[in-house]
Amino acid sequence: MDIMIEALAGATGYLTLTALLSAAIGALFRRSTTALVALLGYYFVVSPLTRGLMPSISRNYLPDTAGYYMYMLPSPDEINVLTPLQGAGILMLWTLIVITVAIIFYRKRDA
Repeated sequence: MDIMIEALAGATGYLTLTALLSAAIGALFRRSTTALVALLGYYFVVSPLTRGLMPSISRNYLPDTAGYYMYMLPSPDEINVLTPLQGAGILMLWTLIVITVAIIFYRKRDA
């Protein structure tokens, strides 16, 4: 039962942080269609391509794969490189960076 609660909490956190990341990208581009194309292009084209080209970087430090570890159970194998807490930290860092960049560019455009 505890494992299911941890997985649900991780999935909820992953979706929340992904939504915040998406909102920041939407604010950065100021167009929802452009932000949607950029995010879908990243999640479904760029990220799978980088997994084969740069496996150590893309498996650990990109926001979609780091967030994936938030709801996967840790295992002693090499399948899960990060713990759920490490995955959450990396995704939070990506989210905060993009939000900060969006705030800075938003203020520069309005000034």
